[in-house]
Amino acid sequence: MNVGEKIKKIRKMSGMTQEELAEKMNVSRQTISKWEKELSSPDLESAITFCRLFEISLDDFLKGGQSVKEEKISLQDMIKINQRNQKQTILLLGGMFFLMIGVLGTLFVAALENTTESIQYMLYRYIAVGQYASAPVNYGRLMAPAVFLIFVGVILSMAYVMERRKEKKEDES
Repeated sequence: MNVGEKIKKIRKMSGMTQEELAEKMNVSRQTISKWEKELSSPDLESAITFCRLFEISLDDFLKGGQSVKEEKISLQDMIKINQRNQKQTILLLGGMFFLMIGVLGTLFVAALENTTESIQYMLYRYIAVGQYASAPVNYGRLMAPAVFLIFVGVILSMAYVMERRKEKKEDES
């Protein structure tokens, strides 16, 4: 396994993005990307910093040893990973919740409209007034909150998808 592949593997196993690793190592995200693509190699100082960060020996890192300890990451890194995962979970669950409530509201209004159209106060109007006349109901006003909830759900779901695509794009570059 070459150095670029090791950097990418260790970074991914630690749950870090290229941006987070670059911040820890005081280099740019593009530099990390170049290392992972083998377009350039880390200098000695950067290699030492990387090895200290992930608690691996410089010899194993540079010569191809297989005793890489990817499982050791700091508590701060774990907190960042957890916060990012919580944010994505909240986006997804929030989006799904609003979509579900919006769809249920839409179904309720549709059922209400169907029921009132079929009955339309026929018996009441016939008995009370002696003639049939429809009682108009503004279904658009009843449907507006449901449509709004669906809209919010779609926006939150799209935010989740965009966040996931951004992460995949960062991993590819």
